[in-house]
Amino acid sequence: MQPINYRRFHVAAACALLAPVFSFAQNSATFNIVTSNAEPDNPGNIYAVDVNNDGLTDIVEDNGYSPGNYIYVNINTGNGTFSAPVSYTLPAGYSPVCIAPSDYNNDGKVDLAVPLDGTDQIAVYLGSGNGTFQTPIVTTVTLPNDDTFNDAGCAAADFNGDGNKDLAAWGNAGLYVIQGEGTGSFNATANSVPATLNGYWPQLFVGDYNGDGKADIVTAPGQTGGPSTITVYYGNGDFTFNQTTPYTSSGMMMIGSGDLNSDGITDLYAIANNNGTTQLGAFYGTQSNTFNSYWINAPTGYNIGAGSAAPPFAAVLTMGDYNGDGRMDLATAGTDSSTNDVVTVLFLAGANPGEFTTQEVTLPVTPSWTTSPVAGLLSGGYLKPDLTTNVGNLGSDDTTPTTLPALLNTTNGYFGLCPYPKSGKGINVCASGISRGNLAGFSAAADSFGKLRKIELWVDGAKVHEQDDAWDTHAYFDWAGKFPSGEHHGTFYAYDIDNARQQYNFTFNIGGGR
Repeated sequence: MQPINYRRFHVAAACALLAPVFSFAQNSATFNIVTSNAEPDNPGNIYAVDVNNDGLTDIVEDNGYSPGNYIYVNINTGNGTFSAPVSYTLPAGYSPVCIAPSDYNNDGKVDLAVPLDGTDQIAVYLGSGNGTFQTPIVTTVTLPNDDTFNDAGCAAADFNGDGNKDLAAWGNAGLYVIQGEGTGSFNATANSVPATLNGYWPQLFVGDYNGDGKADIVTAPGQTGGPSTITVYYGNGDFTFNQTTPYTSSGMMMIGSGDLNSDGITDLYAIANNNGTTQLGAFYGTQSNTFNSYWINAPTGYNIGAGSAAPPFAAVLTMGDYNGDGRMDLATAGTDSSTNDVVTVLFLAGANPGEFTTQEVTLPVTPSWTTSPVAGLLSGGYLKPDLTTNVGNLGSDDTTPTTLPALLNTTNGYFGLCPYPKSGKGINVCASGISRGNLAGFSAAADSFGKLRKIELWVDGAKVHEQDDAWDTHAYFDWAGKFPSGEHHGTFYAYDIDNARQQYNFTFNIGGGR
């Protein structure tokens, strides 16, 4: 257990009790930027994954339209820089491909699943836990009408509640969910999800968009001239889904997924071209299978969104609390229209739904192809969300390295009190009932190989508090409450969007008095 400063905790515990009456100041985020060489190919998409189980975010990349079929792994060295990329050859298909990180054989190590474009096969690279991957397990899947997988979005979740990770992926003619066997292989018959492929490289994400503890799917057409429709498939827990279409844009729309308002229900966010105007959209999920939507015009002076060299079907915006004000923000790639500088554009959340202010961070790189950014824990602080993106090499020789500029977060603010675990999956507990009189304080942080949704605290068999401060594969919990004198038994539960659960048991004593 990593220790927590006792006095600092009690100040925070008091603030936690008064949180409903507090409003946070809108602060800018500050970063220290370091750069590393990355793959020689220009990728379309990058992924934030802890491949060596040290709690720090590593980067996995596709190789875009470059010759050869590869994925690349960049290991975080601990200070925001990355070691030389290691390539893994795909056994078949074409580039680029979608990569879905998860633990497909339940061994506590992250794996990489790749639906092989132009084939009916899925390759799973089982992780060794040290940053390397084994020769892939290849499963041939029967798709309807001899369909094949498409270079489009994919994502992992447990859609039927059996404890094994399944895979949702686009084919050329439809959407499929393939049941995981828990061994790194998949069932040979795909489950069809009624859907229409109406974009070039459609996106796909998973979340819990109504908060019922069952994994759902959301799709968008990706790069298309429009109209562009968001489609949500609410999971029933048995590979069947209820379909809704909450929004249609008149032009191109790229989306992302995360819990923007920290209420335990996954939300959506988008950059769209509506009637010639670039806009930022925020869609807040509800328990009634609907969304409350808000739109603001994007700031002028930027070209907003990734300009990657290959199909960008990863999230166009990445979520985290970058300025430490207790609210989840968004970040995307862009270029400054006047200088052509490559920038990261931050949308810092305000006090009201759909309210954002913008901040531009210029990257020290030569303008080129740029992927959408990803958020993660890139430095050794294990506390603040950092950012990185891939900036291309402006060429097609496939020998000049691309660049990973890491924006290491140096903002003074509140990011949770407890550092995240020094492992890819787990719960780090910093305060398990630290008491003063009848007031007990609790602080924890969790990592997962899946998308985290919430942390709950149970005491003596009853749930006493839930906190939904989760971003990507990370979540934190800080709370204080009063308990009667005596010994108490507590448990922290950390839940993914598909209700996969981690737990940490402890006991604490309340002495009474003041």
